[in-house]
Amino acid sequence: MSKKFFKVMASALATAVILTGCVGGKKEEKKADPNAKVEITYWNFPQFTKDGEFKTTEEYDAALIKAFEEKYPNIKVNYQKIEFTDGPAKIETAIQSKTAPDVIYDAPGRVIAWAAKDLLVPFDNIEKDKFSKAAISASSYKDKVYLYPQGVAPFLMGVNVDLTDKLGVTNLLPLNKKDRNWTVEEFEKFLRAVKEKDPSLVPTLFYTKSQAGDQGPRAFVSNLYGSWITDKDVTKYTINDENGVKGLEWVKKAYDEGLLGQGVALEAKDALEAFKSGQSPMSILFSPSLAAAHASGFNYKFIPFPNNSGKATYEYLVAGPAIFNNGDVNKAEAAKKFVDFMVNDKDWGKRTLLASGNFSAKVGETGLYDTEELKFAETLTEQYGPYYNTIPGFAKMRPLWFNMVQGVLNGTTTPKDGLDKFVQDADKTIKEAK
Repeated sequence: MSKKFFKVMASALATAVILTGCVGGKKEEKKADPNAKVEITYWNFPQFTKDGEFKTTEEYDAALIKAFEEKYPNIKVNYQKIEFTDGPAKIETAIQSKTAPDVIYDAPGRVIAWAAKDLLVPFDNIEKDKFSKAAISASSYKDKVYLYPQGVAPFLMGVNVDLTDKLGVTNLLPLNKKDRNWTVEEFEKFLRAVKEKDPSLVPTLFYTKSQAGDQGPRAFVSNLYGSWITDKDVTKYTINDENGVKGLEWVKKAYDEGLLGQGVALEAKDALEAFKSGQSPMSILFSPSLAAAHASGFNYKFIPFPNNSGKATYEYLVAGPAIFNNGDVNKAEAAKKFVDFMVNDKDWGKRTLLASGNFSAKVGETGLYDTEELKFAETLTEQYGPYYNTIPGFAKMRPLWFNMVQGVLNGTTTPKDGLDKFVQDADKTIKEAK
């Protein structure tokens, strides 16, 4: 950790102010006591499962906390693991009951929504230029950083090359092309070859049942002919432009021809299970962390979304800790120390990042993994698209999307009419959330 950071922290400890009372309480200035004995709470999803020594999140977090408490004996960290299934609901219940944790490790989608409600402590002293612009943009609200970005990773596609080798269609993949980019026509040729070689297989599964893993289908549609879900400034929805309509028209045609499976009533877990079990050689939802969970026992490759623009655009994960404003300046400063330790400590910072399986959000911190596929995925940072998960009303937009796509695939609406109505309704969610 740099001397500059220690100076910043010392200054923060001397002058820090925070809201007293409960979350969202009355504003009063108080100074932190650097010698106070403090207990803070830390909640985490199953994030850190890839450490060489500690195999579970609970084991890793326990070791992380132990190392931190040895360095800061006046701070005790109470830990609670939460699950991805019911964890978000538990957090919201805790917020409502004024028992939110002091530190949570999460993603911008929820964190920025909390920041907009004035529930969090900003990281005022973070050196933004040391992090990728994509990570800082996703982690900020009104120019203040509320999620300390530690890890990033793209969501792209994956292919089981053991299965494509068996089918004799690996040569149709863009593995030897620059950036592995491929066109819609090349992709369609691959899907038809798989279907011809083994009709029992699903060439790839396009799913539309729910919002689970919905970043896969949205990025798939928007990439085909060079559209995107929102404008570059993330102020309005734009997927109903000419290229977005053309993309969904292609999806409808391919779906009707059996090239994309029958996923109108299926969701991400079904697509990933089909990929994992060898029922489908390709998944439209894949990432480094998903690879670790769903690609064991066979050789896989990361594949860009097919596109006719010359370069794919990716939705991406940002992960890191955030601090709830629980009305106690001493707890807030202790929480900042814990956050700094897990992200910047010379030993535990890098180890925590590697335990997550993500790439570093810091500029220039590359080459952390030695496998060909992770090296490839790490190079895609500059192809991340506008991060719209933090747009006002995002949660209400998501069901609008999959319900619209279901209507298109079922033939109850056309791609153009469906997308026009989606954009009209989705834009309303922005206005209603402000």
